[in-house]
Amino acid sequence: MIDEEAIATVRAELSRRFISGHGLEIGGGTRPFPVPTGAKVSYGDIRDPVSLKSYFKTDAVQSGEPIDAQTLAGIADASLDFVISAHVIEHLRDPIGAIVNAIRVLEHGGIHLLVVPDMRRTFDRDRPETSVAHVLADFSDGGIGTCRDGYEEHLRYVHPILTGQRYSEAEIQRQATEAARLWPKYGAHFHAWTQAGFEALLHAASDLVPFRLIDTASVVNENFSSYEKYRRLSFEHGGPGGGLRADCTASVQTICHHRDVQVEKEVARRRYGRFLLRFQVAD
Repeated sequence: MIDEEAIATVRAELSRRFISGHGLEIGGGTRPFPVPTGAKVSYGDIRDPVSLKSYFKTDAVQSGEPIDAQTLAGIADASLDFVISAHVIEHLRDPIGAIVNAIRVLEHGGIHLLVVPDMRRTFDRDRPETSVAHVLADFSDGGIGTCRDGYEEHLRYVHPILTGQRYSEAEIQRQATEAARLWPKYGAHFHAWTQAGFEALLHAASDLVPFRLIDTASVVNENFSSYEKYRRLSFEHGGPGGGLRADCTASVQTICHHRDVQVEKEVARRRYGRFLLRFQVAD
């Protein structure tokens, strides 16, 4: 079995298991994700159809509507059953922001299926792995503060692998500054992960939005993560003074069985002290 066949087999199996209803694929390009019979998928990309055909050098591309993969602006909350994103998140300046917004547009129980290239098996292999601290900083400012760093890493570590050409340090600094100034004109992998590194990112993101990881897989140079949106909870302050209500979707993952709520994490307790006197399931 050749590599492409192995990848196609895993993609088809994950689609069969997790994809149903109506959803969105971001950046399908020349290799859109398979969807089961009966599922309905719309497509979106940051590039217009003409630019996509030029970029991939073929007319056989899935373009769809213009879309910002980081914000999913224009897509209503809780309006989709699934969101698929393959080989996209590493191009975004704020990957956690992209995950937060994917969860935002999903119905309760909706699936976000992410495919991320494994840096050890791509042209990113020589660069530093993106840390959790890095992506949390990106989430705080939309990735503006590290944008130039991404271009610099590309020029220093990736460009020589792709072209055999090595720039001087002065030229790396000059081009990185210019590319950051002109963003998003010049695309690049702003981030790179191993499977373990990306799972650490997901763990950090799960403290910000309500989802649980339900499956992972790896084949050739692709790491797959499938995760499901939880229901939301609200809680009422139980500490001194009381009365303060807060939304704990950003701090507690839960499993809801009828009237019973099992708190799987103690993040809320650690962050909010004695908030945990009363929980209420909310739509």
